[in-house]
Amino acid sequence: MLPNVVIAGAPKCGTTSLFAWLNHHPEICGSSVKETRFLMDREDCLFRRDSNFLDHGLAGYEAYFTACGPSAATIVLEATPTYLYQRTAPEVLSSLDPAPRILFVFRRPSERVYSHFHYLQGRARIDNRVSFRRFVELVREEDPSIPRANHANLALALSGYSDYLPFWLSRFPSDRVDFFLFENLRSDPRAFAKAVGRRLGVDPAFFDGYDFHSENRTSRIRSARVHRARRWTGQQISPRAREHLKAVTAGVYDLLNVDSSPPGPTSDESEVLAELDAEFEPYNQRLAALTGLDLSVWR
Repeated sequence: MLPNVVIAGAPKCGTTSLFAWLNHHPEICGSSVKETRFLMDREDCLFRRDSNFLDHGLAGYEAYFTACGPSAATIVLEATPTYLYQRTAPEVLSSLDPAPRILFVFRRPSERVYSHFHYLQGRARIDNRVSFRRFVELVREEDPSIPRANHANLALALSGYSDYLPFWLSRFPSDRVDFFLFENLRSDPRAFAKAVGRRLGVDPAFFDGYDFHSENRTSRIRSARVHRARRWTGQQISPRAREHLKAVTAGVYDLLNVDSSPPGPTSDESEVLAELDAEFEPYNQRLAALTGLDLSVWR
């Protein structure tokens, strides 16, 4: 049992919400964890030593889908948005027979960087006293104070989607790859989910009465020490046990240590966003040519 639909990109583009919405559909069965990260390259910081294709093969991958055995589900789903930047993932998935359908969701690059920045501060990966402008400067300078963890050092590079997409397009026929925009997901979740459902061949009417809510929203932590202690505990156990622990403790942890009010950009941050818009424009033009997407909303 292997996935026939994979959400392969991009991070901070609403893929957690999309996976949750689709996973609730009776014709869709999702992996036991949203991000298996099973098909990561060995040198990637998110590579899992105890759970990866290079050491455990397809049998290890199948273990994430055992709950999708004989059932009414026609779609077996996985979502690891960092697959976009890998070599192992497209090579393995394209070799399956039949090859799965690949979904990509893209977000205005400057906003993706901004969201990534707040995610890193919210996870105590970078100092809360570092401004957005200074963060962008430090990433450009490859400053050692910006860690590899959670791809902090690649926050800018990961928004240059067109640099990574050709490797996927060379391995999958055009009718097996679908492209969507985060801005459409955010503005009208119901219409977005129904459009994806139609693309996958499942009944879109399921989403007519569906109660949409966002997953993995950007937030800030109140105590970095508490967050580090929770993260250290999770690192001592298996990925599945870690997911279970997070699910069980999420409510109490969020109440005590998470500020979920979305931060808004300051005037200086808005200037940095505008600078990034200009910097990413050539990448966006290539992305539009590769995908046929109308990216005018990003302007």
